Amino acid sequence: MIKGARVPEQAYRIVLWVVSLVFAGFIIGLGNLVIGDLPLVEQQAVPDRVIESPRAPQVRRELDEVHTQQGQINDKLEIERLQLDHAKTASEAGSDSFHTWIEARTATTNPQQDPEVLARTHALEQLKGNERTIQTAINDLESQQLPLNQRETALEAEQGRLGAQAEPMREKALFGEEMRVFLLRLAITLPMLLVAGWLTLKKRQSEYWPLARGFVISAIFVFFVELVPYLPSYGGYVRYGVGIVGTLIVGHFLIRNMRSYLAKRQAAEQQGEEERRKLVSHDEAFKKMAAKVCPGCDRPIASMDGTESNFCVHCGMTLFDHCSHCETRKMAFFRYCLACGTPALNV
Repeated sequence: MIKGARVPEQAYRIVLWVVSLVFAGFIIGLGNLVIGDLPLVEQQAVPDRVIESPRAPQVRRELDEVHTQQGQINDKLEIERLQLDHAKTASEAGSDSFHTWIEARTATTNPQQDPEVLARTHALEQLKGNERTIQTAINDLESQQLPLNQRETALEAEQGRLGAQAEPMREKALFGEEMRVFLLRLAITLPMLLVAGWLTLKKRQSEYWPLARGFVISAIFVFFVELVPYLPSYGGYVRYGVGIVGTLIVGHFLIRNMRSYLAKRQAAEQQGEEERRKLVSHDEAFKKMAAKVCPGCDRPIASMDGTESNFCVHCGMTLFDHCSHCETRKMAFFRYCLACGTPALNV
């Protein structure tokens, strides 16, 4: 929880951060709409028919014809087999009835029933003949089906060979499509990254930095979310190349900043104490002293048991002094004495 008289300043900083994040959110939303509306970004730009063999469409047509003929034969076979089942059932029923009647005829030995024997025998032969006719039709249909199955196997094998032959061209086309999408996204994200880098280097002390910070946040988000996932993974060269270049740029920037910081610290330590104290703000001095760090050189404040540390043992800056009116020991960066309120002479 924020306490003290600096509440408005801290709250103002928080509000500015909120403004930066909201501004970044609107820019990201606009970028998503622009990228989503790019032509052919989410659609396949290279249809299969462009990269397949000229023989492939003919093979597909022949396969379709074979499948059509197989379907017709299968329909006829289903009907014929159903009729065969009915014929067998009728034939078996007729045969059972005939044998039962013959047994009765043998038992009675009535010669007047001989014409009926012939009639029943003729009817049973008709049932058997019908059964044989249906079976012959089934055999014919199965004979027609065999070359179609062989033709289907041959066409499917040829289709597989054509697909294997076209695979290198398909992979090349897909890689080109990935590169096209990547370049479209790069055309949008790269200017944003360049502008974000310029704002970070040149406008960090500007009063409009909160808005610039929002733009920088959106550029970083767009780079990692809208661009990096679409980097072509061909051999990993592009992905690792971008990583190496990015690492070199960031490393160079950090090394230069560190050298500049060390040079400034060294130059500051060579100045007199009054000049060095002017470089340290009142609030910064309080924070560093609370962390037991010298405000002049950022090194730890040395102390020994029973000895008061009034000066930095590294750069000699005065850390604690005494009030000119009441001699109370106080922090040298206090503007007023904490005991009597007398203004400090060296602040």
